[in-house]
Amino acid sequence: MFENFDPLRINDIQQTDESALTKRYKRSIHSILHSYVGWYDPFAELIQNALDSVEKQYNLEKYDKKIRVIIDEEKLQLTVTDNGIGLDKASYQKFLAPHESFKDGGERGSKGVGATYLAYGFNFIRIDTKTKHFNACGEMEGARRWLHDENASANPEVYSTDNPHIDDEFSNFKHGVSITINFDNTTKPYMLSWPGLKDAESWYVALAVKTAIGAVFKSTDVDITITHISASGKITEHITHKTGYMLPHLHFSKIVEYGEVMHIMENNFKQHGASTKLPARIKNLDAVFFDWNQSEILHYVEKLTPDEINRVKDHNIKIIGSFMFGAKAWKRIAEEKVEYRKTANIYSAGIQMAADNMPQGELIQIPLDRYIGRQNQVHIVVHFSNCVVDLGRKGFDRELVDIAKSIAKKIVEKNFTKIRDCLRNDDVKNKSIIHGEKVDSWKKSLENHEKTSPLSLVNENFFIPVNEISISSEPSREQDVIALFNQLVAGGVIRGLTVVATNEMSTYDGAFRIRIGPNYENHVYDEKINPLGISEEIISDYRDEHPDGIISSKLNILEYKYTLNGLISDITTGDKKAADIDLAIAWASGNDYKKLFTISSLLLTGGSEDRTFHGITHMLLDEYGNKVMDLILLRDLIGHLNDPIVESSKQQQYSED
Repeated sequence: MFENFDPLRINDIQQTDESALTKRYKRSIHSILHSYVGWYDPFAELIQNALDSVEKQYNLEKYDKKIRVIIDEEKLQLTVTDNGIGLDKASYQKFLAPHESFKDGGERGSKGVGATYLAYGFNFIRIDTKTKHFNACGEMEGARRWLHDENASANPEVYSTDNPHIDDEFSNFKHGVSITINFDNTTKPYMLSWPGLKDAESWYVALAVKTAIGAVFKSTDVDITITHISASGKITEHITHKTGYMLPHLHFSKIVEYGEVMHIMENNFKQHGASTKLPARIKNLDAVFFDWNQSEILHYVEKLTPDEINRVKDHNIKIIGSFMFGAKAWKRIAEEKVEYRKTANIYSAGIQMAADNMPQGELIQIPLDRYIGRQNQVHIVVHFSNCVVDLGRKGFDRELVDIAKSIAKKIVEKNFTKIRDCLRNDDVKNKSIIHGEKVDSWKKSLENHEKTSPLSLVNENFFIPVNEISISSEPSREQDVIALFNQLVAGGVIRGLTVVATNEMSTYDGAFRIRIGPNYENHVYDEKINPLGISEEIISDYRDEHPDGIISSKLNILEYKYTLNGLISDITTGDKKAADIDLAIAWASGNDYKKLFTISSLLLTGGSEDRTFHGITHMLLDEYGNKVMDLILLRDLIGHLNDPIVESSKQQQYSED
């Protein structure tokens, strides 16, 4: 038994202004807690401390190192027990306080914030310790609530307890530490069942990817027992005898190491030439894996810069990874191999940063400039020695992240490309089944659309020699509008409009010119043979100015939309400016234009007088009646060509609006 103690006051016995002291410590603890953002952080902190403890004891005496992890979903409780060096009395009373660390160089983490996170990030912590000269069992409750309560009356204290050890096995250890934390709806995590891990073996996989059990740089011989208690009380157990990062390829059977693949390919090339098929040994693989130390990185990774070479040497970088057969590999691991909730994101593509012989932080996307689909097939772990990770588990120095990204990018663009054809292609295999069904469904929807929304335009003046448009159904999206518009231009329905480029600017869809002449008569309005033409008066002006040549306008901006509603939205949000756009092409007007503008129809009698070039159907006007831009509304245009009398009555709506 021991006297109750406040971990925050051990070094501040002489401090008299308790209010100031409490505020100071709360600020410090808040900062620490904000640096822990990962769902698996409490597991990682407890396990890395346990591994450090058993390795420290092993340096004093050779013995069987043991670590026990109990995940109790029924009680929302996590316990990690070790038979390591234990905590003496002074360490026991200090180690929960911010920035108190008793770790030596080479151990995992040394910033003195992990224990503080565990103590004050949760509302229950129990710490049992055994050493040769000191044994203690203590509990602290309500620390997280105290941290967020400005009016809390007193600091939480660690109370001695004679309650039985939460992990019964700790009674059999001569020395070590057992720590338990409880989760509730104010903590992260809260529900231990969230990842969907069903048993102890699945939890072992998760911990071998997310915590120090997943040793990256060097494996450690240690007996690790994972016990899982489900929400219904079912107990399962998994035992392993060595630490090691569990790369995703380990869940598949047909896998080959990268160096071996390259060796087989080189021999095959020497014997049979470049056109020979791949040998069966390296064909249709699930994955190709690699495990490269400093010298192997310098050998395999091409075009490293002098700075990258120096970083590889200075930080003794080690890289391990898996080239997977496809992006579907992650889904298969989640649903079939390990079985967990896909959003738990235990396995996915990207870069896993690592230091202190363990993975740290969240995955980073591999920054590819081309073949970007390949970044979804590769899982790479980059381990740095001789570096300090930021406070808590927040992240690495920016320069180290950039080096990792650059090297990973080179590996995917060069090394992965060399072995890519060795990997099986599920997309090809499934095309006739899954993809074929999707295509058939899409075809049926198109056929139904063709029946319910047919498009017909037959006119002896256009589309020589068939006199009929070749699109059979009305547009249903913007791409259909573009296709229909181009048919009308190619068929001579709309004349003189030349599309110069599409996507010339990131903001607008394209640019065009108006070209008129030398056959000016092709642009003159005629009610029957050229109902979209411009007036004789405007043509005369053009002819007088350029009697023998062609008029070619400056570049103008055009926009394609299914309806004008999309354009009005872009203008309203400021993404596009109405003043920049000269022509908008859409299937229909929609109704949103009424919020800002009115429309004047040029398909009514006399409309050709206001048409500045061939094919314009409407003008968009501001509140003062000034033209904002020209419009080509394709549904109205086709209706006018098919039956101008019926369409004329429809066009009256714009005048009424």
